[in-house]
Amino acid sequence: MSSLFENTKVMNLLRNVSQFETREVWRSIFSEAQFQEFILDLIRIHQLFEQGIDETGDVIGYYSWATENMYNPEKVEGTPYTLKDTGAFYRSMEVTLGDLELTIDADPMKTDKTGNRTNLFEKYGEGIIGLADESKAKLREEVLERCYEQVRKLLREH
Repeated sequence: MSSLFENTKVMNLLRNVSQFETREVWRSIFSEAQFQEFILDLIRIHQLFEQGIDETGDVIGYYSWATENMYNPEKVEGTPYTLKDTGAFYRSMEVTLGDLELTIDADPMKTDKTGNRTNLFEKYGEGIIGLADESKAKLREEVLERCYEQVRKLLREH
């Protein structure tokens, strides 16, 4: 006996929903270079450059009078560290996708003008490349919007 809904829009819609794969949607969203840049900019711009905070929301340090007056007048005394001297640290940040997870990594080695090397992870902690709560909320919002778009696309396909 055939179904009342066979070859109807309702049946096609139900078939499309049953094809929905969480891993496929995850990969589709998180593998986009533009989306990975969005994630990294949450750290680079919104956390480090604008606020100087790590993943816990703590300021990682403040520029001193000596830094401003003896080394770099753009680094104003009392403002948070940005960790953006040459931009190399920011450019080294990358996102790696796992099955249903992502990892953010960077090259923590910094060489100053005199040749001294500093490991930023040892000095400030690996939390400098983690997502703070506000960034996580922005990421969740963006992921949900992209998931909804993927589901709408999937449902329209048939």
